[in-house]
This record gives sequence, C-alpha cells and structure tokens, in this order.
Amino acid sequence: MALSPAWLTAVLRQRYPGAVVTATEVTERIETVATKVRFDVTYKNGAVPKGAPPALCVKAYFNPATRQRGASRAEVDFYRLLAGSLPVRTPPCVHAEVDEETGHPLLLMHDLVATGTRFGDPLMGFGRDQAAGTLDQLAALHAATWDGTKPQDGRASNGGLAAAFPPRLARLTGYMAPGRLQAQLVDGRTPSIPAGVRRADRLLAAVNALAELSAAHPRCLVHGDVHTGNVYATADGSPGLIDWQVVQYGVWALDVGYHLAAVLDPDERVRSERQLLDHYLDRLAAHGGTPPGRDEAWWAYRAHLPYGFFLWGITRAVDRPITERHAGRLAQAVAWHDSFGLLGV
Repeated sequence: MALSPAWLTAVLRQRYPGAVVTATEVTERIETVATKVRFDVTYKNGAVPKGAPPALCVKAYFNPATRQRGASRAEVDFYRLLAGSLPVRTPPCVHAEVDEETGHPLLLMHDLVATGTRFGDPLMGFGRDQAAGTLDQLAALHAATWDGTKPQDGRASNGGLAAAFPPRLARLTGYMAPGRLQAQLVDGRTPSIPAGVRRADRLLAAVNALAELSAAHPRCLVHGDVHTGNVYATADGSPGLIDWQVVQYGVWALDVGYHLAAVLDPDERVRSERQLLDHYLDRLAAHGGTPPGRDEAWWAYRAHLPYGFFLWGITRAVDRPITERHAGRLAQAVAWHDSFGLLGV
C-alpha cells in the first residue's frame, strides 16, 4: 500500500495540493525490527510540486516475524502530535498512522539520504564535539517540555505529556523475567565487567529505584534511546534524532547519561563527561529550561546510567556486535560510577 501511487497521491495531496504520483522505485530496503524502505517518487508530467519530496522513506512492520501489537505507537504519536512544534531536528514526516485493528504503525517521511544526510553507524563512536552537538539537541527538546510544559502549538493535551507519552521505568522491569535477564547479562555481552554489576536483581532494583525517584527530579520529554545509530548529520553537519520509539516523559538524565556512555569511547567519557554535562546544562538554560545545580546534576547523571544498561541487557533482536558494544560501554559506566551504590541497591 505504501508504495501505491494512488495511496501516495491521496496522502501527499493533503500537504501538497495538486500532487499526483505516477510511479515509485525502491532504492533501498533495510530490515531490522522494523522495515525501512527508501524509494524515489515520480510525479505527473515529471515535475515535482513545490515543496513535495522527490524521495520518501516508509517505516513500518512489514515483516510478520517482527510484528508486535502496539509496537512504536509512541513514535507515531510523537510525529502526529509534537514533532512539528518542537525545536529539535527530526526527519520531516508526511504521514503517521496506526492501524487500530492490528496495532501496526506506519510512518512516511522525507528520504533524508537523498539530501546528503548521513546516518550514524551504531558501531562507530562520537568524539567530544559530536557528543556536544547532540547534547544541544537534547537540551532543546528538554527545555521545550521542561516540567511538563507543552510546546505552544503542540496537541498533546488531555492530561499533558505524561498521559500522551507515559513514563516507562516502572513498566520496564516487567518486560523480562529475572532469570532470563540474568542469562543475557552473562552471555558475553558485558565482558570484563565486575560480577556485581552483571546481576539482574541489582539492575532491576536500580530501574525500580529510578522510577520511584523520578518525581523528585525535573522531568521533560526524553528521546529514550540516543545511541550513535539514532543520530544523523545533515549535509552541513547539523545533528538530528531519529527512531522515537521509546519517547517518554521522564528525567532529563535518562537521555544524557545513556547518550554519553553509549557514544563515547570509555576513556574519552572519563576525560570529558563532566565538561559535557556542564555544556548540556548551559545549553538547557540557553534554550529556556531551568537546570539543576551542578552537584545535583552530576549525581542524577551517574544514578541514571542503569537505564541504558537495562535496555541493552534485555535486547535480543539487534545484531550481536551492536549489542555487545552498547551493553559493554553502559555496564562499564555503571561500574565506574558505582551507580547501583548511589541508588542503594
């Protein structure tokens, strides 16, 4: 359906009057948990209507083996309700919907690759300057939704951001049985990590502790999964964020701790994380947020590192080298900062 000229014409005409699609041609198909299909669009008379995209990318769960009811609904809601009113760089979205009978989401976006955009390689790390650029994007996102503030033109009402994009920490611990989680933590994805950190009971207790503590810290909309593979760079080098599948209302440190521990080489993280945290706090203030004090922020940053470790501890459907890279880096950060000890677990 998504590649049907008739369906695309009906969708595109809502934004670009007069657009008539006559043909499509697939340029790339990427299969992960979701399927992403890039394709060129041919318009009637060979002329691209003003503002209309010459190439598109559809993201959906076309593969029956990876379909999950309700999967990624939050991402569809993010693009439908908020993306256009937030000061954060995201792919322009033409259409976002969920089939209410099956729960399967579908996103139709501009194909950024055709414009010279480069998407991050999850097996490649960031330097300090690259991480600072992404932190500025996160600061802009967080400041715009700080303490539940809704973007002026946003439509996430009826209970606000927490209702539209509910916190996930309390629900995460029920995702996988402790025994299964323990088996994955010791399956080789976290080599050279102390045994006391590779304990499912402590990791689950840490996530529960963060859920209980969340109300004591400033909260905002957080991306929730800011590793290298979910960051892109436009033709001029400006960073943007993709894959908003776990967007949620939560503590700012979920994003900042996860991002720095995942993208930086561990030695670079040790050298730069305190300065990069200060950079984030400065940019948060510049974007209109009210940053916590430096000492409070440093504690929150270190305490929230188990969140990212947990996400990569439960991961099963991602290529093994990617899983090992992220689980290992995040576990090492948790061990280095004694995050479990900070949380009393």
